[in-house]
Amino acid sequence: MEKKTQKIIHIILMVIVLVVMLTGTFSSYFNSGANAQELSLVGEWRGTFNINIGGDREIIFTLTEEGGALKAVFDSPTEAIMAVSAESVTITGNDIRIFIPRIQGEYFGTIHADRAPDGNPVRIDGDWSHAGEFMPITIHRTLTP
Repeated sequence: MEKKTQKIIHIILMVIVLVVMLTGTFSSYFNSGANAQELSLVGEWRGTFNINIGGDREIIFTLTEEGGALKAVFDSPTEAIMAVSAESVTITGNDIRIFIPRIQGEYFGTIHADRAPDGNPVRIDGDWSHAGEFMPITIHRTLTP
């Protein structure tokens, strides 16, 4: 009877260790909102959209960090809009908002789970709002500092 009890205890301990290991692996793979804010979004982010007039249009967000806060500069070469500073960049959980009232622009996105080899995000799925028009657009990191 004693050997049977020891075997049961051994199995229970193995199950507990396995659960702890899997929980740690999954929680690091699926970043929580708190972890998303710790990831670096610094770099150049590009995406294109088509409004059926004049073909594809490209938008570029260059994100930098100053004093612990994210800053963004917006470019749209196809519309000759260059180096427009965003008023604010806000991250809430896995969501990002870049607000550019000077051109009536705003980008709302969700930071995707795709990661670069350095562990930082490479894709944001969202909507670009410009002068009252909303266009779905995915932006990808193209350059990192």
